Amino acid sequence: MAEEKTSILFVTGIDRQYHDHLVTSPLYSGFLEKAGFSVTVTTDLDSFLPPNVKDYDVIMLNTVGRSLSPDQESGLLKSVIGAEWGDTGKPKGLIGIHTASCSFQDSQAYLRMLGAKFLTHPEFGPEYEFCVTAAGHPVMKNIENFRMADELYLLEPYSPFDTVLSCHYLGFERPVAWVKPYGRGKVFYLALGHGPDQIQNRSFQQILINAVAWAKPE
Repeated sequence: MAEEKTSILFVTGIDRQYHDHLVTSPLYSGFLEKAGFSVTVTTDLDSFLPPNVKDYDVIMLNTVGRSLSPDQESGLLKSVIGAEWGDTGKPKGLIGIHTASCSFQDSQAYLRMLGAKFLTHPEFGPEYEFCVTAAGHPVMKNIENFRMADELYLLEPYSPFDTVLSCHYLGFERPVAWVKPYGRGKVFYLALGHGPDQIQNRSFQQILINAVAWAKPE
């Protein structure tokens, strides 16, 4: 009997001025499906409501801006917490990509769950070196330090997390990717992924493939 595929609810954005999700969303679904996952792409935030989110394994956020209604916020938080007496089913893994840290900024509960809030970024242009800081973690399996041009997000951390990828900038080691628990669920955030060139980077893709495998319910 074939093993059931890990199901991803990929919630994307509607901004086309700085991040063209109509272009990038198919790139994500393409390499994730090639890796063997089932991907549902949507912009509908009602996907977080309990009847809609219940049967997914992993929620992946590539949103930007926007606001959550109280019911949407509650459904998203509860689905990751995974309380056995709740109505959202098994605990979901949460994976935030790039603009997820500048999404839903009127929800402090969401930002605390994710781990940080976007502050600013330097001008896009140079290549940065991204350094693996937790080589033994499953999310960093088969990943070595790599260089890539990207929009380097500078973030305000909101809660403890374990950094797995970092970048030195202006004299400080900046967290670029981390893992943390949230209730019974697992959270992973990757600050990279501005556009098509970054999304098609092999290290970037492998990190997200690893993250889905790690974050799915056991």
